Amino acid sequence: IQYCFSIYDLNADGYISREEMLTMLKTCLVRQGLEEDGDEGVKDLIEMTLKKMDDDKDGKVSFADFETTVKNEPLMLEAFGPCLPTNKFGDQFIDSFLEQTNE
Repeated sequence: IQYCFSIYDLNADGYISREEMLTMLKTCLVRQGLEEDGDEGVKDLIEMTLKKMDDDKDGKVSFADFETTVKNEPLMLEAFGPCLPTNKFGDQFIDSFLEQTNE
């Protein structure tokens, strides 16, 4: 959970702000070819995400907010885009690591 939070906390200030959410979600849309003026949709998604994750209602997501939400709803771990490797890449890394340590 800490690792994913640190990936999303783009400026490393201990919070995921609206601006950071906007950057990440727009990047996800661009990667999926859905960038066509989706600002309003993205802003609505940010508001919904804040309602779900911002427990203390300060307008940003702290690690405590993020951790509480993810523990209750694990799918929210990658709410702002993928931050963990797929099973395939994870398995490849482990195989490679084990090969190197056995040499």
